[in-house]
Amino acid sequence: MALQFADSFDTPSESTRRVYIPADIVTDSAFPFGPDDPYVIRVARHEGFAVTPPDSDCTTLELPPIDDHLL
Repeated sequence: MALQFADSFDTPSESTRRVYIPADIVTDSAFPFGPDDPYVIRVARHEGFAVTPPDSDCTTLELPPIDDHLL
């Protein structure tokens, strides 16, 4: 099963949103980023966003269903 969590965006200013990823996700071997790794955020209009490495050639993502226990 894919790693999942639910939360809300933090708003430190009018033009900034912040997302916190829990330690149990970033320390899992499936998490693709390490400290100081570069990333690119791509927005899927009205659906969400994907965070990928800059050299990713991924143009579509297959997402697992949302775990109902998170909501």
